[in-house]
Amino acid sequence: MRHPLRSWALALAGLAWAGPGWPLGEPLSGQPPAVGIGGELDLVDQLGRPFSLARLSGRPALVFFGFTRCGSTCPVALLSARQVLAEFGSRPAPGIVFVTLDPVSDGPAQLREYLGHVDGRLIGLTGSPAQVSRVADRYGVGTRQAASGAGVEHSSLWYLLDARGRVSRVYPHNETPQHLLADLRRLEEH
Repeated sequence: MRHPLRSWALALAGLAWAGPGWPLGEPLSGQPPAVGIGGELDLVDQLGRPFSLARLSGRPALVFFGFTRCGSTCPVALLSARQVLAEFGSRPAPGIVFVTLDPVSDGPAQLREYLGHVDGRLIGLTGSPAQVSRVADRYGVGTRQAASGAGVEHSSLWYLLDARGRVSRVYPHNETPQHLLADLRRLEEH
């Protein structure tokens, strides 16, 4: 079983990691990731299709872990996602992925309905509890059962993936859409 404090510590440990140098120009916002976090998102999407990072077409992407019944951080993060996607209008937008941390309640149909109310371009991912737990561990996501017994308490970070699917930066759930958008565009240029 994953220890929630260990996962949160992994996410915070990245704050001191310098990471690779960035091209000249304005630096990326956010914080460098903890060493070793990230990896494949081998789950199924909201249409029940197997998902892999290859589907993101070699473009930068954003990943957020949450659940559909979350009443605090997830709605804030998804509002930012909607605003980022709105900036692309009808042009192809980078992938924004929402990975559920409550796969028992959030199957493909629930994700499809929930994310459809936010923006139909969002990619929702789910799987078995064991699959979701493995993916959350890869990203250092801290979770525990809510004290009320309903839902999941979880760390709330955005993960910026580069074109090769590596975590480049992490941001708090309430990072401004402008910073997220600017960093997506910076990574697309390089």
